[in-house]
Amino acid sequence: MKNFNTVYNSSRQQVLKERAAMYESQKVAIVKVLKENYMVTGNISDLPVEEQKQFAARLLEYWSPKTGIKKEGVKLLNENELTLSPASNKDDIKLYIEKQVKKHLVVITESYRQNNVGLVTEAIKADVEPKIHKTLKESFVNNIVWNIISDRIKFGLK
Repeated sequence: MKNFNTVYNSSRQQVLKERAAMYESQKVAIVKVLKENYMVTGNISDLPVEEQKQFAARLLEYWSPKTGIKKEGVKLLNENELTLSPASNKDDIKLYIEKQVKKHLVVITESYRQNNVGLVTEAIKADVEPKIHKTLKESFVNNIVWNIISDRIKFGLK
């Protein structure tokens, strides 16, 4: 008959291995989505060192080596929605705004047609600024929005 400690330790080791495998699969899923969102086609190790650090920081916003996937990571995987934090850089903010504009494209286009540019800008700023703890320039937001909706307005699309 096996000793209790032996059985307990072997069972514990098996659970830890399964948990590590689950965390690794979650990490792979998050990395895949982040690579897709940030248009990284090759290996992360091929990126410049600074971009590797930024990518690692983004990964840790969505996944933890100790607890696995975070709430933001679940949102990223299920809804392909990025989250912002005070550590977010200009590219992160731009990508987030682009995704939000594309999500609400018809409403924003109609607001621009009715000269409610300020309302759209303020709504976006009100959404983003508390998350990043920084102030955005109106021109930055307007340029991002205009680049997405300009063709729709020029050609009269809804």
